Amino acid sequence: MTTKRKNIHPYLSPELYQRFKSYCKQKGVTETSVVESALAQYLDEKCDLALILKKLDRIGRGVNRVDNQVNISAEAFGLFLQYWFAHTPEIAEEEKSLANADAKRRYRAFIEFLTQRLGAGSRFTDELVKDFVVGDDDELRQATRLAEGQTE
Repeated sequence: MTTKRKNIHPYLSPELYQRFKSYCKQKGVTETSVVESALAQYLDEKCDLALILKKLDRIGRGVNRVDNQVNISAEAFGLFLQYWFAHTPEIAEEEKSLANADAKRRYRAFIEFLTQRLGAGSRFTDELVKDFVVGDDDELRQATRLAEGQTE
């Protein structure tokens, strides 16, 4: 028993139609066989090109997320430096050795805290995105004040 084939009537742009006709003629195949094969590959998603494009799209979205997180981190670091320079006084020469020792101690404590935080899977950019969607510098300042418990 044979199954009856169904007839479809897709419309193509004139340019695509000419490419399609030329391809069929060049390969010596029927239009039906080309359309059936291409449609089967498209629907089964087994075509190498379709798989590659799908993976590239996924990679592109991942790169966009990384780019966003790097931009957030760079902006946060820049704001931290501005804050630090504004609120850190110059140190007298005779106090520098004591300040250096204190800085090393505080740095080791910071690294320990950072290691624990990263080990727990906590990320600054994740918290920022969950808590705030920051649009501009004014919103960032306001978000910072709210996070510090200050009101305007």
